[in-house]
Amino acid sequence: MKKALTLVLASGALAALPLSVPIAQAHAATASYSCSIDSYGAVQTANWLKVHTSPSTSSGTVGQVKRGTRFHYCSSSGRSGGGHYWVYGYGYNGSTKITGWVASEYLAHP
Repeated sequence: MKKALTLVLASGALAALPLSVPIAQAHAATASYSCSIDSYGAVQTANWLKVHTSPSTSSGTVGQVKRGTRFHYCSSSGRSGGGHYWVYGYGYNGSTKITGWVASEYLAHP
């Protein structure tokens, strides 16, 4: 039987969102973040925007999204850290869906 680590995330309009993640995966990847995608921005400034496993430049990356590509995110996921304001969502690198955290200052908002 695998043990689970329970995380509680609080941000903006969300009071608290409990998540259960197997302990072995807690440090390896971002826990599933449950919310409806309600915003998007196009990648600007950087030629490629790194998508991270957690809201930190020191966390691992899951891929990159090309400049001009839309990145769909949960506006309620925003959090500050390391001099950036991070949002959780997804974008595409070709036909590959890349899901994780990006620094929002690299997104142009419509």
